[in-house]
Amino acid sequence: MLEKIQIKNFKSIKQIEINCNEKFNVIIGENNIGKTTIFEAIHLWKICFDASIQKRDKKSFYATSKNIIFSDNEYLRIFEDKDLLNHELYSSNKTIEISLVIKYNAEIYSLGFQVSKVIGIDNAYLQTTYIDRNEFNRFSNMVKNSEFNLTNFLIICESRPIANIVAKEPYMYKSQVLDKISRGKGYEVLRNKIIKSSHIKELIEEHITNVMNDEYRFNEVDKDNKTYIRLLVNGTNILSQGSGFLQIAEIFSSLEYINAGMYILLIDEPDSHLHMRLQKNLINELRSILNSQTFVITHNDQFISYIPDEEILFIDNKRKESGIIKCIEAGYKNLILENLIGTIDKIDKLRIAEKIVLCEGETDVVFLNNLLQKYSELNGSELPCVFIDKLYGIDSLNDKLLSYSRAYNQIVFNEAKWLIIRDSDCLPISKQIRSGNKSKDYITASNKEVLFQKGYGIESTFISEQNKFSVLITAHYELDNTEIDNISEIISETINEYANNVRDCLNPVHTELLRHFNRQKDQLIKVNSKFHIF
Repeated sequence: MLEKIQIKNFKSIKQIEINCNEKFNVIIGENNIGKTTIFEAIHLWKICFDASIQKRDKKSFYATSKNIIFSDNEYLRIFEDKDLLNHELYSSNKTIEISLVIKYNAEIYSLGFQVSKVIGIDNAYLQTTYIDRNEFNRFSNMVKNSEFNLTNFLIICESRPIANIVAKEPYMYKSQVLDKISRGKGYEVLRNKIIKSSHIKELIEEHITNVMNDEYRFNEVDKDNKTYIRLLVNGTNILSQGSGFLQIAEIFSSLEYINAGMYILLIDEPDSHLHMRLQKNLINELRSILNSQTFVITHNDQFISYIPDEEILFIDNKRKESGIIKCIEAGYKNLILENLIGTIDKIDKLRIAEKIVLCEGETDVVFLNNLLQKYSELNGSELPCVFIDKLYGIDSLNDKLLSYSRAYNQIVFNEAKWLIIRDSDCLPISKQIRSGNKSKDYITASNKEVLFQKGYGIESTFISEQNKFSVLITAHYELDNTEIDNISEIISETINEYANNVRDCLNPVHTELLRHFNRQKDQLIKVNSKFHIF
């Protein structure tokens, strides 16, 4: 199976190495990050591989790799040949490198190609070169001692989301069907794949039944018509089947169409037309295919939830720039499922954090981080191991706490203390203790505490504790400690002056509101007395 995929200077990828799980790989990441580009790189590699096989015996490679026609790459989402190259490196490097590191019977084979744009001739053909010819010799010698040849030892199939299939599908030769499968257009030859033999038809029926939890049987009718295939499913034309059924039939018909030494299955959004209840069945059925390795691209949280961490390949800009993509570490999946992807870059901090501090807003986080920095500077010590994050307000606060604690559970130390700092502007003092205890119940960690700020926000907390604020100002401006009392007095005067100004502004408003309220109250009493309600 594929142990590594190495790509250099291809489309949006400068240089990357992907460490693969031997059986199942789910590739996730934001849009336009390069997930589909990985599939396209594998396809380009396979074009180079197939072109290099000697047509005479099909068990040897040519001494020098063969050039490939540019038009053969039309399904790689390119308009001209330079679109294949990374645009940032184009001016200095016009050579692509793609290698598949294959592990088979405990032996490792690194099969790589350099693909170059021809200088002076646009959109005609691409030059290819073996990166290491000896590796290809070793691989071909291994294949010669097997029951396969180079054309059927490694089969790469791609399945893409389909809403429907062609209305009229003509009978095709095997080579035509294989060409469609290799180009990700297996849905155009779905009927041809199913009717190849009764054995293959039965295998496909079994796969579909296992996934769909219902029995399905294929029946070819009107066989005398050698132009178009008419295929029924449980007595109904296959054309009338739903998109979910067609997606499943497309995937497994491609897998079973040819006997191969190794299947590499590339599936883009397999869950796009499949009910959540059946997605787990699909995963289990794909795992059951012998000699196969599956790569899946998905954005579906439910689908990801069924996949263990060691089978998830998460791609973001940081990992892309590092050049290494490998399975996520324990705890990452929870962050992804809880839509906390933005915090993944802080994983290293989480792993060593002695305290987890969750605030209500971004300004709180900035303030506390600045405070920690000042604390470190004034004490001449290293920064405390504290991880600070925001909860984005108090809406559904307890649900957020539960999500965060579950997501971080496998990452932080068990001994780490959780501090939840809440604003007090939206909660009466009389209810703070009860609300804080309730919030603590939603945090799965054992060492936890909920604190309420004494001021309106975290910045005004220091004003509510004048003695601490005085000490902080004295230290910040490097004043003599004898000045603390004077500073405290200045703070008190400033607060009193501000409070008086606020009172002067609010008194007229309060008086008017009180007068209006009393007037409405008097009117209501008169109405109620008239109708003897009281």
